[in-house]
Amino acid sequence: MSDIQASDGTISTAPAPVSLQLARYLHTQRETIMDGQIAAAGHDDPDAVTTMVIAARRARSALSAHRPTAHREPEVHRLIEELRWFGIIVGAAHDLGVQSARLHAAVDALRPRYVRGPVRARMSTYFTARTRPAWTAARDLLASPRFPAMIEDMISEERLLRAGLVPGIDDPDNAAVIGALLDRVRVRMRAVESARDEDHADAATHELRKALRRLRYYLESVRDLDPARSDQAADGLVAVQDLLGDNQDAAVAKHHLIQLTREAENAGESTFTYGLLMQREIDRTTACAAALPAAYWRSLRTVRVMADVHNTV
Repeated sequence: MSDIQASDGTISTAPAPVSLQLARYLHTQRETIMDGQIAAAGHDDPDAVTTMVIAARRARSALSAHRPTAHREPEVHRLIEELRWFGIIVGAAHDLGVQSARLHAAVDALRPRYVRGPVRARMSTYFTARTRPAWTAARDLLASPRFPAMIEDMISEERLLRAGLVPGIDDPDNAAVIGALLDRVRVRMRAVESARDEDHADAATHELRKALRRLRYYLESVRDLDPARSDQAADGLVAVQDLLGDNQDAAVAKHHLIQLTREAENAGESTFTYGLLMQREIDRTTACAAALPAAYWRSLRTVRVMADVHNTV
């Protein structure tokens, strides 16, 4: 923030340039990642990396929102890709753990007569076989030279941003950036509405979720430009993201259940229970799809005002 004296003598506080706000945001996410790395090193637990993955997504989304810069500046593009790679590798074991807990809880909710065969044992074996190598890969990554290199890239980018030396960050008006992000959201919402089948609907809904996440994290990174509206918009975006997150969890669970069904079939076991669980996840995605239009419109009201976008979103 800086003080500006108006012609009438009053003093107002102007927000810091976008480049400086983005540098501060990257600094916060980098600190979170580094703290998470220390915590993860002392715990043999995939959940220890959750905050690191979220911080990497925040940093990547905030940088990616500045599309011309992300495309034209090699250093920025490389950092975005490194953060993407980091999030995928480090988050894989945690995501598997979430799915394991989800499906085991679903089995526990069934009446005993609906649990046919060694369902719990098969699920445990299935997820353990996948979680262990994923967690090993995450720990290996955190101990590899590539991790500190990514941290150094974040530090370098912060310095350049603080010095105002990253082209294209401060040039466009904030409303224009938000408008471009809303355009991206609008296109992906149309893809959801026109999806031809279940798989296309799941994929399109996930893409919409990612577009909304980029919009939310961009607003976080430049909050000082309009704190009240940014907070209000973020609250709305969290609501629709939660709905889409539930849809994504159900969509991923369906894929795991297909694999589990195949393994059970090959072993000559009953697949009755997996069919019940599959229908549960199908019902969940159907319910999410029904609730999405209203949640979408409510969530984007404040964002549309901030962008001064009067066309239909």
